Amino acid sequence: MVDNTHIDVGNGACNESQNLVTMGKIVGAFGIHGFVKIKTDTAKTCNSLSRYSKLYLLVNNAWVPYTVEKHTAIDNCFNAKLAGVSDRDQAIALRGVVVAIPRDQFPNLAPDEYYWVDLVACSVYNQDGELLGVVENLVESGSNSVLVIKGTKEYLIPFVSAYVFAVNLENKQITVDWGVDY
Repeated sequence: MVDNTHIDVGNGACNESQNLVTMGKIVGAFGIHGFVKIKTDTAKTCNSLSRYSKLYLLVNNAWVPYTVEKHTAIDNCFNAKLAGVSDRDQAIALRGVVVAIPRDQFPNLAPDEYYWVDLVACSVYNQDGELLGVVENLVESGSNSVLVIKGTKEYLIPFVSAYVFAVNLENKQITVDWGVDY
């Protein structure tokens, strides 16, 4: 049985060589002391990156580790002072850079909790065994998450136990109570 409990950790692609999951990108500078402003792909901005002491930035097509010296969350952005970034100009130069963290550093979850990144690319079947498509993304609707499934058409299925009966991450399959004609 699946409930609405989930931990939102972005929809980023995994870099298999380093097991990194993208969490967002730098959108600008914050202040004059080298803080970067990071817009995360997660719903819980304040908590999503604050537990990590090191972030990986995709600079010139290479993942570069940066130690987080200080951080704060303001205006739905995570602001981080990265070691080696000491002024506003250096922070602005990082605008547009993708930010990631190692997958193996994610906290452990309860049995019916899922990271969004693990649900993306799962095949979705209804109870009659018909393939609806593949999870392309998830969105937050306020009260629950919604699976965005792409197949012959797009389906938006609430990620709640009334519709989602089973999640098998090992086989990358989700079983739902949803008709192909919905």
